[in-house]
Amino acid sequence: MFPQSLQGTGYANDGIHVYYRGEQIHSMIGMSFEDLGFGYARDPFRVCFAGRVIQGAHAHSFDVLDDGYAKDIFNVYYQGEKMPGLMTSTFVSCGNGYAKDSLNVYYYGRKTIGASPLVFHTSLR
Repeated sequence: MFPQSLQGTGYANDGIHVYYRGEQIHSMIGMSFEDLGFGYARDPFRVCFAGRVIQGAHAHSFDVLDDGYAKDIFNVYYQGEKMPGLMTSTFVSCGNGYAKDSLNVYYYGRKTIGASPLVFHTSLR
């Protein structure tokens, strides 16, 4: 059986194996593989970003936001990297690369100094 490409994402799946840009992701289960968008994907047990398994990510609660941000019940991620110390319950993507939790504002995964999350918004939303 030939791998089925997941249109433009770099991921492919033959029902048994999962591939990212031609390289097999050995720990992912093809039968239940799901492309989540923005480079993220999961099976029932693991989450990956750009073909790399994200250690400690919880597949059942994993939610992809905009602009490379994602979160699960315990952690927030930017392009597959854990962002330590963020409040997942209040974390939201604001668009244009910005995101915030109840304490801080972030721009493409980096904390923005001086911005107040209470009144922060972008012109897109």
